[in-house]
Amino acid sequence: MDRATRAAQQVDDQFYRVLTVLRAVTLVYAVGINAARWRDFEHPGAAWVLIGVMVVWSGVVTWLYEPRHRATWVFIVDMAITLALLRSTEYTHTDEMLAAHTFTLTTYWVTTVVLCWAVRWGVTGGLLATAIVQSVDVTMRPSVNSSTVGNIFLMVLAAMLVGYCAHALRVAAVRRVEAERLAATAAERERLARAVHDGVLQVLALVQRRGAEIGGDAAELGRLAGEQELALRSLIQSRARGEVALDGELTDLGQALDQLAGPKVSVATPSRPLMLPSDVAGEIVDAVRACLSNSIIHGGVDTSAWILLETGDGRLVVSVRDDGPGIPPGRLEQAESEGRLGVATSIKGRLRDLGGTAELIDTAGQGCEWELCVPLEQMPPVPQKR
Repeated sequence: MDRATRAAQQVDDQFYRVLTVLRAVTLVYAVGINAARWRDFEHPGAAWVLIGVMVVWSGVVTWLYEPRHRATWVFIVDMAITLALLRSTEYTHTDEMLAAHTFTLTTYWVTTVVLCWAVRWGVTGGLLATAIVQSVDVTMRPSVNSSTVGNIFLMVLAAMLVGYCAHALRVAAVRRVEAERLAATAAERERLARAVHDGVLQVLALVQRRGAEIGGDAAELGRLAGEQELALRSLIQSRARGEVALDGELTDLGQALDQLAGPKVSVATPSRPLMLPSDVAGEIVDAVRACLSNSIIHGGVDTSAWILLETGDGRLVVSVRDDGPGIPPGRLEQAESEGRLGVATSIKGRLRDLGGTAELIDTAGQGCEWELCVPLEQMPPVPQKR
């Protein structure tokens, strides 16, 4: 059992403990009410036997609602026994008591099973249990009055409230565990980033710089060191999209890309926001950042770049173009075959994980252009507003 599941179960455990107390309180109330009117029953002996069954079952079902026993059949059996005891009111009560809409034999004790169903199956389960219990109650009465309607309303209200709260608290518990996990991951990433930056990245940067100064074969070595620095930095760098993104959070991709603009980088995005899951938007932004870093590695710090975000035909397209020397045909394939996976992992790998593609369009000495395409079919619908 993972931590998220365990957290959700702990929420359920708290609810069932409270409902166990409620069952005991309503049982005491039922015993007291019936003890005060036992002479009015048509069959008082049978009534006391049935009350004894209520007491015994309350103890048994409390044990059955423990986490190790809690299964669907427990809820069904609990409902069946509750309905049988409720229906026995027709046998223990006189016709006058039924016509006067006095308390049933079980009184408020029946509400416990309704609320248990609400915790188990949410608002839907609570309303279904309410319908079952109230249909048995109403069919015993010769007529329906305001008291009956009031009882139905209160039970519906309680079932909806408990069902909603149980679901909301389970979701909150799972999100808290996920936030803690992501925060721990971010902290570990930051720790590793510091360690790598103080060692490996500085060495790679030094090799790249010195290789360019020496020239010849050393220049090629420096270029390769730059590629590996790019791949490693992309892996460990802090995400520009934020500290910790929970499942379901959305990010405006256009706004995130705008943050990459600079003196040598121009960004053009649609006027309307393009909302994507934060993790998806973050991967796209990181891929674009890798494209820009690759342009600087091959073209130098004076290289200019242009970023264009477009949507259409059920997909989004991010084009990253520069005015550098370009990449010779077959160079990327050769680098991958030799185990140098900077571009393959930081650009192509990210897009592949999103179900998209990353295509390099070389312009033969006039720079290169990356076209990053991601399908939008599985993206959640979001109202577009500025």
